[in-house]
Amino acid sequence: MNKRWKFIVIGLILIAGMIGVGGKVYLDKKEAAKEAEIIEAERMSVEALKNRYAEIKSVEFEKSGYDKVTGSYGMFIKMTNEKDEFVSFRYSFWKESGELGLNVLKDENIQVRGVTTNKVHVIYSNKEEGEV
Repeated sequence: MNKRWKFIVIGLILIAGMIGVGGKVYLDKKEAAKEAEIIEAERMSVEALKNRYAEIKSVEFEKSGYDKVTGSYGMFIKMTNEKDEFVSFRYSFWKESGELGLNVLKDENIQVRGVTTNKVHVIYSNKEEGEV
């Protein structure tokens, strides 16, 4: 009878361990998918910024996050123009429509209305770099 209980206990411990590892893998995949979603929203928002502001040289994302209530992403960025002047500001972005929300005009000498046609160097919130 003792042997039987030992096997049952060992079996339960193994099952609990497998469930724990499986749960960890699931959570890691979910977190990776969430990060990929934010990075894609950041990339898309740079496209929208290029259609709003002229002479953008680079955009660095300082912080980004998703707001479940509004369905928008809040982006905190540092934008540099072709003259190496920069401004930091916040804006909202709706991924589904590709539209920028209301943003504060911090420096109209840097945030010049127009279109940027050249490639923009981007540093995403996860510190990866690319061009848009």
